[in-house]
Amino acid sequence: MWSLFGALLLAPLIAMQLTQEVRWTGFDFAAAAVLMGALGVFVEVACRVVTRPLARAAVLAVLLTASLLVWIDGAVGIFR
Repeated sequence: MWSLFGALLLAPLIAMQLTQEVRWTGFDFAAAAVLMGALGVFVEVACRVVTRPLARAAVLAVLLTASLLVWIDGAVGIFR
């Protein structure tokens, strides 16, 4: 999971070298790293604490949905 997060952070860095359409600042990378780091920590805690498979899947779905909503709002400002 942590390797995937690292690869996701490399994607915009590579895209910035190939096109002018992607313009991330240091703050964007830091915000993405904090968001993915928090998601990773919460996923690991949930996997250790929640033992029933269906409940674990529900908790992980909620965590992923919440993270995606924060990411989307940061990208386009839906909730402003």
